[in-house]
Amino acid sequence: EEFRDALRLRYGWQIPNIPAFCVCGKKNSVDHTLICKNGGYLIFRHNKVRDTNAAFLREVCHDVKTEPELIPIDSSQSIPGNVEERARLDISARGLWGPFQKTMFDVRIFHPNADSYKDRDIKSVYAQHENIKKREYEQRVIQVEKCSFTPLVYSTSGGMAPQALAFHRKIAEMVAEKTNEDYRDVISTM
Repeated sequence: EEFRDALRLRYGWQIPNIPAFCVCGKKNSVDHTLICKNGGYLIFRHNKVRDTNAAFLREVCHDVKTEPELIPIDSSQSIPGNVEERARLDISARGLWGPFQKTMFDVRIFHPNADSYKDRDIKSVYAQHENIKKREYEQRVIQVEKCSFTPLVYSTSGGMAPQALAFHRKIAEMVAEKTNEDYRDVISTM
Protein backbone atom coordinates (compact mmCIF):
# COMPACT_ATOMS: atom_id res chain seq x y z
CA GLU A 1 0.00 0.00 0.00
CA GLU A 2 2.88 2.41 0.75
CA PHE A 3 4.25 1.87 -2.75
CA ARG A 4 0.86 2.64 -4.31
CA ASP A 5 0.52 5.76 -2.18
CA ALA A 6 4.03 6.85 -3.20
CA LEU A 7 3.11 6.45 -6.87
CA ARG A 8 -0.08 8.43 -6.35
CA LEU A 9 1.87 11.19 -4.61
CA ARG A 10 4.51 11.26 -7.32
CA TYR A 11 1.95 11.63 -10.11
CA GLY A 12 -0.49 13.86 -8.24
CA TRP A 13 -3.25 11.27 -8.15
CA GLN A 14 -5.87 11.09 -5.42
CA ILE A 15 -5.17 8.83 -2.47
CA PRO A 16 -8.28 6.83 -1.56
CA ASN A 17 -9.72 6.61 1.95
CA ILE A 18 -8.15 9.73 3.43
CA PRO A 19 -10.38 11.62 5.87
CA ALA A 20 -12.30 14.58 4.42
CA PHE A 21 -11.06 16.89 7.20
CA CYS A 22 -7.75 17.12 9.03
CA VAL A 23 -7.54 17.00 12.84
CA CYS A 24 -6.90 20.77 12.67
CA GLY A 25 -10.38 21.21 11.13
CA LYS A 26 -9.30 22.21 7.62
CA LYS A 27 -10.29 20.36 4.45
CA ASN A 28 -7.84 17.49 3.99
CA SER A 29 -5.69 17.00 0.91
CA VAL A 30 -2.25 15.62 0.16
CA ASP A 31 -0.82 19.15 0.09
CA HIS A 32 -2.41 19.96 3.44
CA THR A 33 -1.10 16.73 5.00
CA LEU A 34 2.42 17.61 3.86
CA ILE A 35 2.38 21.00 5.63
CA CYS A 36 -0.01 20.64 8.61
CA LYS A 37 1.72 20.73 11.98
CA ASN A 38 -1.03 18.63 13.59
CA GLY A 39 -1.23 14.86 13.41
CA GLY A 40 2.46 14.07 13.76
CA TYR A 41 3.20 13.38 10.09
CA LEU A 42 5.84 16.15 9.84
CA ILE A 43 7.76 14.77 12.80
CA PHE A 44 7.46 11.18 11.56
CA ARG A 45 8.72 12.19 8.09
CA HIS A 46 11.61 14.23 9.51
CA ASN A 47 12.69 11.46 11.88
CA LYS A 48 12.54 8.84 9.13
CA VAL A 49 14.86 10.92 6.93
CA ARG A 50 17.18 11.59 9.91
CA ASP A 51 17.36 7.90 10.80
CA THR A 52 17.94 6.83 7.19
CA ASN A 53 20.81 9.31 6.85
CA ALA A 54 22.29 8.13 10.17
CA ALA A 55 22.13 4.53 8.91
CA PHE A 56 24.03 5.53 5.74
CA LEU A 57 26.64 7.29 7.88
CA ARG A 58 27.06 4.25 10.13
CA GLU A 59 28.15 2.24 7.10
CA VAL A 60 31.21 4.42 6.50
CA CYS A 61 31.76 6.78 9.45
CA HIS A 62 32.58 6.55 13.15
CA ASP A 63 30.91 7.85 16.30
CA VAL A 64 27.54 8.40 14.61
CA LYS A 65 24.92 9.83 16.97
CA THR A 66 21.34 10.96 16.49
CA GLU A 67 20.10 14.07 18.26
CA PRO A 68 23.42 14.98 19.90
CA GLU A 69 23.10 17.82 22.40
CA LEU A 70 25.24 20.85 21.70
CA ILE A 71 27.72 22.11 24.26
CA PRO A 72 26.05 24.82 26.38
CA ILE A 73 27.10 28.36 25.54
CA ASP A 74 28.85 30.47 28.15
CA SER A 75 27.05 33.77 28.81
CA SER A 76 30.22 35.66 27.82
CA GLN A 77 30.17 34.12 24.31
CA SER A 78 28.47 36.09 21.57
CA ILE A 79 27.29 33.48 19.10
CA PRO A 80 24.61 34.22 16.48
CA GLY A 81 21.76 31.76 15.91
CA ASN A 82 20.31 29.18 18.26
CA VAL A 83 21.70 29.71 21.76
CA GLU A 84 19.25 27.45 23.60
CA GLU A 85 20.80 25.62 26.52
CA ARG A 86 19.60 22.16 25.46
CA ALA A 87 19.86 22.69 21.70
CA ARG A 88 20.48 19.61 19.62
CA LEU A 89 21.08 18.78 16.01
CA ASP A 90 19.87 15.73 14.13
CA ILE A 91 23.10 13.78 13.53
CA SER A 92 26.81 13.93 14.25
CA ALA A 93 29.50 11.72 12.71
CA ARG A 94 33.26 11.51 12.25
CA GLY A 95 34.98 10.76 8.98
CA LEU A 96 32.68 11.99 6.21
CA TRP A 97 34.48 15.11 4.97
CA GLY A 98 37.89 14.19 6.47
CA PRO A 99 39.36 11.11 8.20
CA PHE A 100 38.79 12.31 11.78
CA GLN A 101 36.71 15.42 11.15
CA LYS A 102 33.48 15.64 13.10
CA THR A 103 30.47 17.00 11.22
CA MET A 104 27.04 17.85 12.56
CA PHE A 105 23.96 17.64 10.35
CA ASP A 106 20.47 19.07 10.62
CA VAL A 107 17.56 17.91 8.45
CA ARG A 108 14.86 20.13 7.02
CA ILE A 109 12.05 19.05 4.71
CA PHE A 110 9.80 21.52 2.93
CA HIS A 111 6.82 21.18 0.60
CA PRO A 112 7.52 23.03 -2.66
CA ASN A 113 3.81 23.26 -3.51
CA ALA A 114 3.04 25.32 -0.41
CA ASP A 115 1.45 28.68 -1.24
CA SER A 116 4.50 30.59 -0.04
CA TYR A 117 6.71 28.94 -2.72
CA LYS A 118 4.34 28.77 -5.71
CA ASP A 119 5.87 31.76 -7.54
CA ARG A 120 9.49 31.02 -6.64
CA ASP A 121 12.30 29.22 -8.39
CA ILE A 122 13.01 25.90 -6.63
CA LYS A 123 16.76 26.64 -6.44
CA SER A 124 16.09 29.81 -4.48
CA VAL A 125 13.82 27.91 -2.07
CA TYR A 126 16.53 25.30 -1.45
CA ALA A 127 19.06 28.09 -0.89
CA GLN A 128 16.68 29.85 1.51
CA HIS A 129 16.30 26.73 3.66
CA GLU A 130 20.03 25.96 3.64
CA ASN A 131 20.75 29.54 4.71
CA ILE A 132 18.16 29.39 7.52
CA LYS A 133 19.84 26.29 8.93
CA LYS A 134 23.29 27.87 8.59
CA ARG A 135 22.19 31.05 10.38
CA GLU A 136 20.65 28.95 13.13
CA TYR A 137 23.55 26.57 13.82
CA GLU A 138 26.71 27.01 11.75
CA GLN A 139 28.59 29.53 13.90
CA ARG A 140 27.75 27.70 17.12
CA VAL A 141 28.92 24.40 15.65
CA ILE A 142 32.16 25.89 14.31
CA GLN A 143 33.03 28.06 17.33
CA VAL A 144 31.78 25.93 20.23
CA GLU A 145 31.68 22.35 18.94
CA LYS A 146 34.85 22.87 16.85
CA CYS A 147 33.53 20.88 13.91
CA SER A 148 31.81 21.44 10.59
CA PHE A 149 28.10 21.78 9.84
CA THR A 150 26.12 20.48 6.87
CA PRO A 151 22.42 21.32 6.47
CA LEU A 152 20.47 18.50 4.81
CA VAL A 153 17.52 20.11 3.03
CA TYR A 154 15.00 18.01 1.10
CA SER A 155 11.69 18.67 -0.58
CA THR A 156 8.61 16.48 -0.27
CA SER A 157 8.77 15.98 -4.04
CA GLY A 158 12.04 14.07 -3.67
CA GLY A 159 14.60 16.74 -4.50
CA MET A 160 17.49 17.91 -2.36
CA ALA A 161 19.53 21.05 -1.87
CA PRO A 162 23.16 21.22 -3.07
CA GLN A 163 24.73 20.32 0.30
CA ALA A 164 22.40 17.34 0.79
CA LEU A 165 23.25 16.19 -2.73
CA ALA A 166 26.99 16.47 -1.97
CA PHE A 167 26.38 14.53 1.27
CA HIS A 168 24.68 11.66 -0.57
CA ARG A 169 27.30 11.59 -3.31
CA LYS A 170 30.11 11.42 -0.75
CA ILE A 171 28.45 8.61 1.21
CA ALA A 172 27.80 6.66 -2.01
CA GLU A 173 31.43 7.11 -3.02
CA MET A 174 32.64 5.86 0.38
CA VAL A 175 30.23 2.88 0.41
CA ALA A 176 31.24 1.93 -3.15
CA GLU A 177 34.90 2.04 -2.19
CA LYS A 178 34.35 0.06 1.02
CA THR A 179 32.20 -2.66 -0.59
CA ASN A 180 33.83 -2.76 -4.06
CA GLU A 181 30.48 -1.95 -5.64
CA ASP A 182 29.95 0.32 -8.60
CA TYR A 183 29.22 3.92 -7.51
CA ARG A 184 26.21 4.09 -9.86
CA ASP A 185 24.63 1.07 -8.22
CA VAL A 186 25.19 2.49 -4.73
CA ILE A 187 23.87 5.98 -5.48
CA SER A 188 20.81 4.59 -7.22
CA THR A 189 19.84 2.56 -4.14
CA MET A 190 20.20 5.56 -1.87
